[in-house]
Amino acid sequence: MRSIICFIGVFLCLRTTASDSSAICEPKDVPGSRNDWIVLQEMSLGCWSNFTSQDGKEVHILKLLSSPENILTLLLPAANPSVLIITSSSALNILVYDNPAVNIYVKNGSSIRFFGKTGIPPQIQDAPFADSDSAVLKWAEETFGGVTSFTSARDPRNITFTGMKGAQRPSTCALQPETTADKQFIELNLKPPSDELKACYTKHSEEPLHVINIPDDVKIQNVSLHLPTKSKFFLRGPAGTVWVINNAKEIQLVSNNHIILNGMSVPLKETISDDPREIRQKVLLKFKGIPITSYSEIHLNVSHIQLWIRDTSSSVSTEVEHTTPAPSSSSVPIQMQLFSSPDYRLPLDPSSKVQSDKRVYVEITSESCGKIFSSINVRSCYVRPMQMVRKMQFEVEANNIRECPKRLSFSLEMLQDLPSSSWELECTVKLCDHSNRFCINETQVKRSFQVKPYISNQNPCFEFGLSAVLGIAFGGFLIGVLLTGALWFIKIRTAYEGRGGESSSNKPRDDFPLEIR
Repeated sequence: MRSIICFIGVFLCLRTTASDSSAICEPKDVPGSRNDWIVLQEMSLGCWSNFTSQDGKEVHILKLLSSPENILTLLLPAANPSVLIITSSSALNILVYDNPAVNIYVKNGSSIRFFGKTGIPPQIQDAPFADSDSAVLKWAEETFGGVTSFTSARDPRNITFTGMKGAQRPSTCALQPETTADKQFIELNLKPPSDELKACYTKHSEEPLHVINIPDDVKIQNVSLHLPTKSKFFLRGPAGTVWVINNAKEIQLVSNNHIILNGMSVPLKETISDDPREIRQKVLLKFKGIPITSYSEIHLNVSHIQLWIRDTSSSVSTEVEHTTPAPSSSSVPIQMQLFSSPDYRLPLDPSSKVQSDKRVYVEITSESCGKIFSSINVRSCYVRPMQMVRKMQFEVEANNIRECPKRLSFSLEMLQDLPSSSWELECTVKLCDHSNRFCINETQVKRSFQVKPYISNQNPCFEFGLSAVLGIAFGGFLIGVLLTGALWFIKIRTAYEGRGGESSSNKPRDDFPLEIR
């Protein structure tokens, strides 16, 4: 009986262990929709070609998918002579760094507002086209003879035209899902996505098993997958989702959707709910209790996406790095300068060291401030050496000249006991108009400086200057003269009294009788 009870106990323990190893980990938000093992990227409709109009101009179409009342910066100085057609279904505010060789067109009655760098809005021309992509393309082709590029951008911060470079391009512009990284003539700085990818990862010794779940309320139609070799995948998506997998080797797949594997159609049909508990049961059934390595949920509500799943031990894929470039810094010129005194006259030399018991004075300015934007708002400031970050408490300094630039100061006392001497100050700022209704997106400005620890003496010594030394010497001289005079006076007085006593005692006394024996 005891052996039976022990057997049942061991069986239950093994079953519990197997159940725990096959459990789904708790997914967390992935900042920027990418980390060291998973990368999610939106694919938007677009195209580009080698078209140039008869007068030598390129024709570019920008479709802006932005939040209402968003502000973005459009930089055109480096663009080739071109026609730029901008469409948006939302009200936008665009700060334009103009180029006389670029003609800008918008739809009649558009809610897009343009601001110029010098305070004068650029010349904008109206166009009678509809909001659909096909209608815009048709109007551009009929008006200018063709289209050089069509680019969609969701929540852009900055758009920079760099000029067309010598790359192979098709002769016509046919819309298809794309990433903008291959378009060398344009750079997009987009707002980082939020809450669009949740994922978790647990390392196991067995062959990796990755679970990808797209809930039914997400309307994704096409997923382009890039997968590592020798792995197992459980792919679940809404009805109508197509998973496209290229260059896959030694993988096992289970899915409720249509799959195109290395160009071959694989109609795998499973009825799978988007409930994680049911997904776990299906995974246990299909893969015989193999522990789940990763679980991912995608909430990016677009029609086409790209997804990379990688082995964490491998280096970053060059393809991923190429198609998902890091956002560049803000294209609105914002400068930050450090000073050692509150008069803001002499900038602080980056190579000189500031004593940690002093204050550092900061001036943040921008070419656009005072023209388009009338104020600079500083949201926060941090200092960092290598991997250490400290939030700095700053004080806003008075500026009697004008609202711009923004002046502030902070103390270095909190850096006194830290090991590093080289620091970088990073402040988050926003440029706003006089009413603070229109502000550009937050941007970071940085500046490096050196800190020298302040060492206070426990036994302070007095420091004497030349005047103090001369004063002490003169005082000593006077004291010496006075002492010498006093001693001389005492000596003379004593000698005089001595001589007077001697003559009196040696003088013959007449009052004594003379006695002769």
